[in-house]
Amino acid sequence: MTGALAPGVGPTVAGIEPKPIVRAVLRGGLGNTAALHDDYVDELLKVGRRPGYPVVARAVYGNLPSLIAARARYPEVSAPVHLIYGEKDWSRPSDRQANKLLLPAAEFVQVPGAGHFIVAMRIASVPKAAA
Repeated sequence: MTGALAPGVGPTVAGIEPKPIVRAVLRGGLGNTAALHDDYVDELLKVGRRPGYPVVARAVYGNLPSLIAARARYPEVSAPVHLIYGEKDWSRPSDRQANKLLLPAAEFVQVPGAGHFIVAMRIASVPKAAA
């Protein structure tokens, strides 16, 4: 992320996504690495090559501090909230607990065996042709 945010070269860095690196990052967020199919990685890389993607990526990375700071406003939330985490999620258990405390009316679910990319659990159990 740091390279993607760098002045001058940032847009170029944000647009470079080597397949082995993307695959490694995604595997790090899975409870079951068999859930990551090459055709899915190829599709993500295809999306990442669309015009304007580096601009979007840099905007998301640049806003991470404000997303983290938003936790201070959680007590103001009045809408129904469902906190869904994978058991092996990248988020720290202490962060999950802090969110739960700040949103006491929220439903809290931890999906057993799941990583950060919970949806990929379902993809792994669907035959490749149907996914």
